Amino acid sequence: PSTGPGACNGGTQCAATVLDGNYPGNDSYLRSPSILLPTINLGNQLLHLRFWHWFSIQGNDNMRLEIRTEASPGVWNAWQVLDTYTGSSSIWSQPLVDISSFSGQKVQIGFFMNYGGGTTAPGWYADDVTIDIFNF
Repeated sequence: PSTGPGACNGGTQCAATVLDGNYPGNDSYLRSPSILLPTINLGNQLLHLRFWHWFSIQGNDNMRLEIRTEASPGVWNAWQVLDTYTGSSSIWSQPLVDISSFSGQKVQIGFFMNYGGGTTAPGWYADDVTIDIFNF
């Protein structure tokens, strides 16, 4: 990126609303390909989605991390909000999102930037997305 954080968190490739300027005056969406999540033992394991992000958005805008499950082959359930972000982070940070309740299911992960109107800003940058099993 040549704007926003000025560089990716790790390596030279990351995703953003716009890598070289402010986000446009409309909604933006990035969704993953389908992912078959591992089955975990809910008694002593957790399944977490981790990613690094940097963001700077205007007051009427928000960003949502979402997930949806496959109901039957090629048919998807509605998107569910996992977390919402507003304002500015000023640094790369790493959210840890519990997705244990989706264990064993085929899912898609979505990064949704909701434009609320008015001016724009550098936007939302995401990098190094992983899904990890934690034993406890």
